[in-house]
Amino acid sequence: AVLAWGIFGQNLGLRAWALATSDQTTADSAGSILSAMAPSPHCDSRPPSPTSDGWEEKPNFSGEWHLERSENQQEFMRAIGYSALIAQMAGLALVQQSIQHHDDEMRCRSETVPPLAPTRFTNFRIGVDEVKTSDEVGRETVLMRPTWRGDVLVAGVRYVKPAHELRLERYMEGDCMVERLRYPGKGLEMRRIFMRSG
Repeated sequence: AVLAWGIFGQNLGLRAWALATSDQTTADSAGSILSAMAPSPHCDSRPPSPTSDGWEEKPNFSGEWHLERSENQQEFMRAIGYSALIAQMAGLALVQQSIQHHDDEMRCRSETVPPLAPTRFTNFRIGVDEVKTSDEVGRETVLMRPTWRGDVLVAGVRYVKPAHELRLERYMEGDCMVERLRYPGKGLEMRRIFMRSG
């Protein structure tokens, strides 16, 4: 969905690319490649503590970002209906995000390397009721009520078909930008940790 929703970076093109460029050992371990990477020393290990007090300084997410690692991505993707193979191969994609964040306006560009689909653009205003969008393989989603909770940007994400109700949080951990996606109905969550490019 949104808030620079490049969220999984896979489709049938990725599957073909991965199978054509990897041996069996690589294919078998693709789902664990990112989770096995050591945490970056530039990221704090503490979780966010969003509040509704409103006094916290809000972060500005503007910049060029690349995905450094994901946590629990494969299990989460299976829970929202992706096949085991697609969920496994998603770990091979490099995800890049470009964000322009001015006051309550956000303009997000998300793309994968190798290019698997057209570059995706999403523009929204914090506080809007709903924004129609889609994930990276074209499944229709709706971003619902993005708002600040302390220094964490939070929103609902609804998958239209099949239906799934998720919660999305974006915040900073040290020099890292984090996307935390939760599925309350199934007790699951995943995180994507981004570092600035260049």
